[in-house]
Amino acid sequence: MIYNKFKDVIEEISSIFFTSKNILKLIFSCLLSKGHLLIEDVPGVGKTTLSKIIATSLDLTFKRIQGSPDLLATDITGLSIYNPKTMEFDFKPGPVFTNILLVDEINRIPPKSQSALLEVMEERQATIDGKTYILPIPFFVIATENPLELAGAYPLIEAQLDRFLMKINLGYPSKQELFKIVDLYLWSNSNYSIQRKINKDDILQAFEEVKKIYIEQNIVDYVINIFDLLHNDNRVYLPPSPRALLHSLRVAGSFAFLEGRDYVIPDDIKNTLPFVLAHRVILKDYNKYSDLLRFVIEVINKVNVPIVNNKIIK
Repeated sequence: MIYNKFKDVIEEISSIFFTSKNILKLIFSCLLSKGHLLIEDVPGVGKTTLSKIIATSLDLTFKRIQGSPDLLATDITGLSIYNPKTMEFDFKPGPVFTNILLVDEINRIPPKSQSALLEVMEERQATIDGKTYILPIPFFVIATENPLELAGAYPLIEAQLDRFLMKINLGYPSKQELFKIVDLYLWSNSNYSIQRKINKDDILQAFEEVKKIYIEQNIVDYVINIFDLLHNDNRVYLPPSPRALLHSLRVAGSFAFLEGRDYVIPDDIKNTLPFVLAHRVILKDYNKYSDLLRFVIEVINKVNVPIVNNKIIK
């Protein structure tokens, strides 16, 4: 079963990077839902390290963009350079022409260059000098950002945030995890090697398997009831869009696949929905991501959980 390959990789990653398996399943659910991931947290908790480990576990092309205030749009998408020998312009592709793209500190990139990147993320193609170039399949962006209260940040606007299917934060390691980090990495060069790999064919096959995941009408009703409650909550200034609804169901299906099931249960919704919705909701009073996450979880807990006629696991 293709699911076993993902299960083995998640097990191996969890042995060298100390975060919950639920977080790792969320990341791979984002990949299998053909979305993009945003990781927000304070410096030093392993955002970039985890992104590199995920990239290492995927036997695909990988490139990285380091966010900086002087980054140009052409540094991201590429540009045409005149070749005097041929008397023609040669296209030099930028780092977006890859399968896995790590954008480190995306909120240090100026707005114009941010827009160029996020446009490519949405359309999965780049138009340079009137020519359109298609990006490879799969194309998965993992972007990291520091909280906006830290200096030197350019906040992503709502329309740009919506390009990310999911936003997560890693949190601070537990005391036990800190002991393990010291034991393993005090004098190491943080050279994380992954023995098990997921290749392109595995991912393309998983894409097709995820499409077959059964979502019962009760589950759809459950998610729509949550969205309806969000729309009618007086604290909400901007509720999630219908596109967010579709993303929510896709991610739940991907999460179910990673759990070894061919059907979605309410727990799949509870495990994934906060991370799909929190960055898409704007509240009237506060908009820190941690507050938004708590708010979405609060709303989810108000909705009655449906009884589902589960299918038998294959």
